[in-house]
Amino acid sequence: MRNLITKTMALSLGLVFCLSGMALASSPELIAAAKKEGKLRLITFPSFKKTAEGYEKKYGIKVEGTYVGAPGVLRKVSEESQAGIFAVDVFGTSPGPLSQLNNWTLKFKPAGYEKVAHHMKDLPKEWNQFPVFIHVVGASYHLDLISPDEAPTSIYDLLKPEYKGKIISRTPWLGSNNLIHMISYWAWFGGSEEKWTDYWTKFKVNVGRFEPKWGQLHQAVGLKEYPLGIFTLPYTQFAFGRSYGNKLGYAPIKKEPAIWFPNLVAAHKNAPHPNAAKLFIEYAISPEGQQAFIDEGNVPAASGLKPKASLAKQLEGVKLFPNSPQILSREVINNSAEWKERIQKVYQ
Repeated sequence: MRNLITKTMALSLGLVFCLSGMALASSPELIAAAKKEGKLRLITFPSFKKTAEGYEKKYGIKVEGTYVGAPGVLRKVSEESQAGIFAVDVFGTSPGPLSQLNNWTLKFKPAGYEKVAHHMKDLPKEWNQFPVFIHVVGASYHLDLISPDEAPTSIYDLLKPEYKGKIISRTPWLGSNNLIHMISYWAWFGGSEEKWTDYWTKFKVNVGRFEPKWGQLHQAVGLKEYPLGIFTLPYTQFAFGRSYGNKLGYAPIKKEPAIWFPNLVAAHKNAPHPNAAKLFIEYAISPEGQQAFIDEGNVPAASGLKPKASLAKQLEGVKLFPNSPQILSREVINNSAEWKERIQKVYQ
């Protein structure tokens, strides 16, 4: 299963998933205890909504969900916890800015963990977080303006003269683009400061607008304000595309090592409904829970499972940069301020 990280992704795409043992079902005792608690409060990403609905339907446990992006998750969980308000049972995490939330995680090993454990091998050993789906960085484009055959597959495609002023980019020192600028130093430029600076200096010339918000970036592409949005993730073509006539395309990087990272989930160590929280995580990494993520256009974290056929085809030939999650967690935890300053300097 380590091939997911070190070799070409081979689902129907080229990513070989091998089974790493049979997933254990949740115990009857845990199910009974969770049902007795009868309630679960989530603060996590919109991608979890269908999974939460499936959990509620299966177990009859009422789910109260707040579905927001990473800054919102970090703010709500941190502020409530630091204020001594323990109303959160489960929250979403990632190797990025949400890394610091590990201080509030419940230590336990869910049934079925062996199916997703390979994604944790390079992440801090003390993390009590569990991968549920995988992000692979790419470009978003409008299908009426760019055909799939013309969509960028190399980072150097983004420097072409015909794209001058036609790219909308996430603000480089915010959100996912901040992480991409960090990891690209190693993934695309081999640790060369000169190559890194040269590329991003040239790239900014082609950007017509920098957008701090994730939804607005995809709205601009969906409404044909810009043909190309940088950078995006696999699920966005489905999640945002529904609002724009299913006209959003997704093109991952193929000619250079692809930047990727897992989205994770954790139970709060002071969860008011700890058994319901544990059961939700076991459900999320089970085949049934993983299918809900697959249906929403995500790459599943569990071994032996594949994403949608259309997404699998888009990911054919992608070679993942093996150290992305490790570098991401290390740099965010230790060097965030330095990276923000470095990135801002390039874009001044």
